[in-house]
Amino acid sequence: MKKAKSVALIGAGKLTDSPLSRFYGLSDRLGPVKSSSFRLASRIANQLRAGYPVKDFEKFHSSELILVCVPEPALPQVLAELASAPIDFNGKAVVLSSFWLDSSELHQFSARGAAVASICPIPGFDDLRYLVEGDPPAVLSSRRLVEHRDRRAVSIERSLKPFFLAALTWTGSVLFSVLAAAGESLRIAGVTPAVSASILEKQVGLTLRSFVRAGRSSLPDPQELSKQVCALAKTDPDLAQYMEHSAGLARRLAKKRKPD
Repeated sequence: MKKAKSVALIGAGKLTDSPLSRFYGLSDRLGPVKSSSFRLASRIANQLRAGYPVKDFEKFHSSELILVCVPEPALPQVLAELASAPIDFNGKAVVLSSFWLDSSELHQFSARGAAVASICPIPGFDDLRYLVEGDPPAVLSSRRLVEHRDRRAVSIERSLKPFFLAALTWTGSVLFSVLAAAGESLRIAGVTPAVSASILEKQVGLTLRSFVRAGRSSLPDPQELSKQVCALAKTDPDLAQYMEHSAGLARRLAKKRKPD
């Protein structure tokens, strides 16, 4: 008898552009595919070129890992349907494929004996780095889905994903606002956009290299800060306030003792 596949999938939406379609270990291990309709499940299986569509959760019994990949608005209903299915979750792994959500969304399965985790690609690594968060058994199962050759997974403990997302916010929207403030300061100073771009690129590179080498201890004390704040206040009070508060917070952060 042919050995049963070890991964079951609950999917919805267009999955051809999702990270799911690039999970190296999924195609050989995917078994039952469930969706809101049998037709949609068939379409997903065809898109992934793996697995087979099912009408209910009966075929999930033999799967070691249940992978959930649906749009966030549909997730509560999908999880409720899965939780109400007559499945013994003891010893199974339930893994959520989501960038923003984590394994806390799967608490009902954890309470029923399942190991839970979340998985998502890390931006900027061209599909070569994934973040996996959750219980060790589910993390291990998730790593097996994606790791191959240069592809690696970064594992973190359950419930710590918000800190990872915070890092992306700091280096994303927060850093963007800092660069926008720096660009505005250069504009006020009369620097052309082309020259401004080159200055900002160089300064960000210098700061990043300094931080990588020495961490918080490399934070330089701003020189003539009061003069800068006063000058900005006359032209753009919001910009002056942003600089003053940001510089103060940066000093406080630098003085904090590093965690053991």
